[in-house]
Amino acid sequence: MFKRKIRSVLLILSLVVFISGCWSKKELNELAVVMALGIDIDENGYAISAQVLNSAEAGSKKGGSTGSLPVVTYKSVGKTIPDALQRTLSMAPRMPYLSHVRVLVFGEDMARSGVSDVLDYISRNHQLRSDFFMLVAKNGKASEILEVVTPFEYVPANSLYSSILISEKKWAATGKVTIQQFVTELKRNGSDPVLSGVQLSGSLAEGQSMENVKKINPSTLLQHTGLGVFKGDRLVGWLGEPPSKTVNYVLNKVDTTAGYISCPDSGIVGFTVNRADTTLDVTLNEEGIPEFSAELEIEADVNAVQCQIDISQPAVIDELEKDIEDKYNANIRKHIGLVQQRYGSDVFGFGEVLHRKYPDVWKNYRDHWGKSFKTMSIRVDADVAIRRIGSIIQPLNREVDEP
Repeated sequence: MFKRKIRSVLLILSLVVFISGCWSKKELNELAVVMALGIDIDENGYAISAQVLNSAEAGSKKGGSTGSLPVVTYKSVGKTIPDALQRTLSMAPRMPYLSHVRVLVFGEDMARSGVSDVLDYISRNHQLRSDFFMLVAKNGKASEILEVVTPFEYVPANSLYSSILISEKKWAATGKVTIQQFVTELKRNGSDPVLSGVQLSGSLAEGQSMENVKKINPSTLLQHTGLGVFKGDRLVGWLGEPPSKTVNYVLNKVDTTAGYISCPDSGIVGFTVNRADTTLDVTLNEEGIPEFSAELEIEADVNAVQCQIDISQPAVIDELEKDIEDKYNANIRKHIGLVQQRYGSDVFGFGEVLHRKYPDVWKNYRDHWGKSFKTMSIRVDADVAIRRIGSIIQPLNREVDEP
């Protein structure tokens, strides 16, 4: 028994020799924690903007012990992304650490030139997690976006991250896109990716100062601006608010949003969408040509009545539902057609629907789907149900006008 215990102890001691411990450990005071990364194209390669957490100041809600900003943005240029990041060491006293990146911003010129090489590095880097959001700086550079001091969130990168979440959930004209989602759409047959746009509203010079957020009405803000349409890995154009909402409706990414329709005589009725589900399908006509359909099921609540109608009557509710359905059918079909004709980019994933249902037919379109997509017939059919009309029955203006 004693010899057995001795052998066990010796075995454990021998194993300890081969255990390296935390060989890759890094102390916090050795790292520059990057919260946001901006990438612009440059004649010498890539221009990198790294928004780094100023740990000495970030702990204070009043601007830190010295009154400095909670972040510092370092810029450098290199032939590759890692080359540019290493060159920040000529200015930053610590090594860039990318595990806490919340947002990745592409300059518009960068996005239009193609982002595959950048995504190759991002995907290979073991430090970067896959839960950060990607954006495109509309009509500008990524470096400008990362130089603006923002309200509400002390760290600007956190403000961008939070605003993407809330705007997608409540507005439906933007989208939170991670690198996994983007690469999946990029590599999948029959679909093209989209990215949300962001731009400066105001002066860059004023937005760089802490004084910007000490005003009731800040001089400079970051504003989300709909979706950027990609064809392959290249940005080809922008969608305004209504077309961006159409994309999200078709992609089943609408949580809640608001809209309105016109009343028969004058005025409007407003409604809030509480649920929206879309089903895509494809059939083959007599000639074997694909014909697509998008069927929407929408639940809505009335949130404003600014005209003379009696919403206590079931027939009036039925008419409102019909009017909302007609508006959805017309608008969504129009905006799908806009993307088809202007960009030939299948950001809706209709090609993937064809690929799944008729793989043999898809082979005939795979190599020129962008061109064929422009000519495809797409039917839209919305089914709207109004669930609630609010705490009062008749509009207040009607009650006031009655004798």
